[in-house]
Amino acid sequence: MAIQRLIQSVSPSHGRLLVYVWAIEQDELSKRKVVADEEPLPLTGKDVVVPWVLSKEVGMREKQPSDKDKEPQIFNRYYHMFAKGELPGLVIEAAKNSGLRVGPKPESGDENLKGIEIVQDGWERSNYYVELRLWNTS
Repeated sequence: MAIQRLIQSVSPSHGRLLVYVWAIEQDELSKRKVVADEEPLPLTGKDVVVPWVLSKEVGMREKQPSDKDKEPQIFNRYYHMFAKGELPGLVIEAAKNSGLRVGPKPESGDENLKGIEIVQDGWERSNYYVELRLWNTS
């Protein structure tokens, strides 16, 4: 799981993570429309294929491009569009699978505890995000 690998890659004493993912809810400025306006939003995300359009005009400024040279290349990418609450749920699952407590660092108590705190999570410009802080008591 990618979230678990991210958690494992930062310092447990002062590590911080900020993860952004595409949301299934897209704002009015987005080119992506995954769910029609009249459809109910799913409780879990949706796997989609997202086209990536690469213009062939880039790098061709030194010669006169033909019409065929101007045709863009399209590459299809697999992507998971996240539903509300799905990203924090994955963080909690990844933390527990890594043996970490979920929540703020305790003021006092047991030695050698390790955990992760969800500082904030939300939605911004067609993306969900989660900010995490790792902690330990040793």
